[in-house]
Amino acid sequence: MNKKTTALAAGAVVAGALVVGGWFGYQQLESQVAAGEVLRGYDAHTPAGTAPHSENVFTGRVKAFEEQRDIDDWTTDIYRVDVVSVLRGNVRGTVLVPFASDKEPAQRLVDGETYVFATQGQDADGYWLMYQGEMKPVDDAQLAVWKEAAALPVAPE
Repeated sequence: MNKKTTALAAGAVVAGALVVGGWFGYQQLESQVAAGEVLRGYDAHTPAGTAPHSENVFTGRVKAFEEQRDIDDWTTDIYRVDVVSVLRGNVRGTVLVPFASDKEPAQRLVDGETYVFATQGQDADGYWLMYQGEMKPVDDAQLAVWKEAAALPVAPE
């Protein structure tokens, strides 16, 4: 009977320690995140991971390379883009889209080619590109994938 009582007491102590440790861990996590915030980022390399976090998803024809700027210590190309069709959002006309390729040598967008852009709202530097995958001129298959992704619900902020 003594062994049984000792085992039960030890089990209760371990369970109590786990509960207390979990509570303190939760308190620390809760203090780092405000109510309603998502604890994970989006997948910037897939249309389905990017579109729900983008204000605008549109096809646009690159009109011209405008300039290269250092924005937040990142060399960024700025392109003037004519909006061709809108899958999500209300972007219209000719817009500026900053694009910073993470590939070496840096990928450049080709004047006259049409691409799919998933962006955040406009600021002084243009419509910020959210998608970080390979930028290829749009084709029917790629457009179908983006249309499906743009139909996903907008992720909560």
